[in-house]
Amino acid sequence: MFGKSKRTAVTTPTARSDQYRLKATGQRVTLLEDLGGGDVRIAMDSDCITRDDIVSARDITPA
Repeated sequence: MFGKSKRTAVTTPTARSDQYRLKATGQRVTLLEDLGGGDVRIAMDSDCITRDDIVSARDITPA
C-alpha cells in the first residue's frame, strides 16, 4: 500500500539537430545517415543544386 511506486519515469528523447558545417569550408550541410566506420552521408546545397556526398565524421562539426 505504501511501498515504492511501480511507475517508470517517461524520458523524452533529446532534440538532436541534423545540421552541421564542414570544417574545411564552413558550408552548412545536413546529416543524412551514419554509414559506420567513421563515415557519414551528407546533403548540401550549392548554387540551388542539392547533392549528397560521403565524408569522414571528423570533417563535420555541429552548426
